[in-house]
Amino acid sequence: MKHTKNICLFVLILISAFFDAQKTGNSSCNVVIKENFFTENHNINLEKPWKFIIGDDKNWAKSGFDDSKWESTSTEKFEHSKIQKKNPKDIIWFRTAICIDSSAENQPLSLEFRSEAAMDVYWDGKLVKRYGTFAKEGEPEYVNPTKPLMISSGNAGIHSIAIRYENSRPLDEQEIFGFEITLSNPNHTVKEMLDDSVTRSFFLEGLAFIFFTLFLIHLLTFLFYRKERSNLYFSMFNFGMSMFLFAWFLSYEAENVETGVRLGLISSVSGLFAAVFLSVMLNNLFGKIGMRFKILAALSVITLFLMTFSKIGKNVDQQIFIIVILLVCLEALFLIARAIIKKIPGSGILGFGLLFFFTVLFGSVIYLILSDGVLSVNAGNSFGEMLGFILFIMFIFSLPFTFSAFLAWRSSNDKKNLQLKMEQVETLSSEKQQILETQNEILETQVYERTKEINAEKKKSDDLLLNILPHEVAEELKQKGKTDARHYELVSVLFTDFVNFTMNSEKIGVQEVLDELNVCFTEFDSIMEKYGLEKIKTIGDAYLAVSGLPVSNEQHANNAVNAGLEILSYIRERKKINPNALDIRIGIHSGPVIAGIVGVKKFAYDIWGDTVNTAARMEQNSALGKLNVSEATYNLIKNDFTFEYRGKIETKGKGALEMYFVNSSN
Repeated sequence: MKHTKNICLFVLILISAFFDAQKTGNSSCNVVIKENFFTENHNINLEKPWKFIIGDDKNWAKSGFDDSKWESTSTEKFEHSKIQKKNPKDIIWFRTAICIDSSAENQPLSLEFRSEAAMDVYWDGKLVKRYGTFAKEGEPEYVNPTKPLMISSGNAGIHSIAIRYENSRPLDEQEIFGFEITLSNPNHTVKEMLDDSVTRSFFLEGLAFIFFTLFLIHLLTFLFYRKERSNLYFSMFNFGMSMFLFAWFLSYEAENVETGVRLGLISSVSGLFAAVFLSVMLNNLFGKIGMRFKILAALSVITLFLMTFSKIGKNVDQQIFIIVILLVCLEALFLIARAIIKKIPGSGILGFGLLFFFTVLFGSVIYLILSDGVLSVNAGNSFGEMLGFILFIMFIFSLPFTFSAFLAWRSSNDKKNLQLKMEQVETLSSEKQQILETQNEILETQVYERTKEINAEKKKSDDLLLNILPHEVAEELKQKGKTDARHYELVSVLFTDFVNFTMNSEKIGVQEVLDELNVCFTEFDSIMEKYGLEKIKTIGDAYLAVSGLPVSNEQHANNAVNAGLEILSYIRERKKINPNALDIRIGIHSGPVIAGIVGVKKFAYDIWGDTVNTAARMEQNSALGKLNVSEATYNLIKNDFTFEYRGKIETKGKGALEMYFVNSSN
């Protein structure tokens, strides 16, 4: 009986040991947290070992789950071939164990993540944090957490961490492949996070604000004085630098990976923008836009293309970006050194600040690239902090101070040159001043005479134009360069024609007839001017005029008839003193016409319309020494003149028209 009890006790001990060993085997500790973890501010990277399985089951998050059959991997690069070859849409579960010593139980712990994924974080089977959005829940959103996750260590013993992980992008398109988890003391982590945040805010935001202020100042300076294009180029450089630093700062704070990538692209593009305009500014001051600038611009375009299309330029765009920045610095050093050697005025002032600025900038860029863009300050080294602060202040103010000094020097130099020229003017002898005054008087006289000649020629041109065109039409042609044809509702058209002109030419000679014709037409011109008629043209021995345009006149018919009667009177008197004087007949008709200029060369003012044709028929059907008017004209003037009614007379192309001879005025 005694042996039976001993055997049963032994079996119970073995069974208990078996289950304890099984539990320990399923959850072997990744790390053990003891009291010194908190006193010495340890940071522990939980890179491996991690157990993983591809699939999705929420039961895998439970604390006591047996993961002994899962495979092991490192989470930093996902080195396991199954993970690298998995379907991108698959979810992966990771598990590891942390042992809490009795000296560290119920203490706060900090988990810092670096990833590009949607993740559920479980501590002892309980969901403590979700990052991003899984594809099953809608549009996937993958984030890189910027703030640590705070948890309690709990009681002493073994605790499990389970990660539900998803990133459906192809591996070669992922910005961060895998994930990292760092376990740290929350007090130490928060202090470091605040120090880093203050450092970034002070250096990046402060610097961006100063550069943006410089951008506004120099842009306004250029707008007020646009001849100084260096202010424009320098303002564009400052704008690019401010956007470069501001986008860089925001990229630190962005959890969304795509947003961070876009901000990084904006930062890089802004840096290239600043580099190009810095080169333009330096070439404008100390050189010219040549092959160096074209090469720099081409590299900038290539870099921008590679950054935009990351698949093409992966792992190459950063190197070209460094080359562009390096080339700008080298070009700046070359231009400034050459300007100083050539003793270009002001180059020493601006050169000192630019050399210092580029030296510090170049060193800072190299440092940031080598340190993966991480800015840090050693809080324990007060001398180093002070030296860094002084260097930073000098770096910030080197460009604006030296550029302002350069502009001040140039302004002062211009003022000195102006003062020197004024002194030279004041030292001129009175004799030279007299010569200048005499020359001025001669010049004024020449200008006066020349102006007088020009005015005389202008008057001739105007008189010639007025001899061809009506005054109103001529003014419109001078002001607008063209005239538009106009419709006149009611005018009176006058036609005259000398009878037997050809027969008289053969009888008394062509020259004598032409002389007589010139005398008569000259008198007709005077009569037209007297009664306000506009002479249109002469056609052989015919004379055409119109009353009532270009300025409308209600007495147009009376004026036309009075002019016609005076022409008849003149011809009768002419025949008394010159037996070879020509006989004449006149016709007048009233109605609408269109008047304007025909052609662009040797142009003439003319009238068109049925009224002109009817007036010609009135003249053709008149008699020697008679003024023949139409019924339309008769109706306008019947109370002002005496008439002889002729009845209806057949006319060419117009049919029978009523006509009247005007005998005299009442």
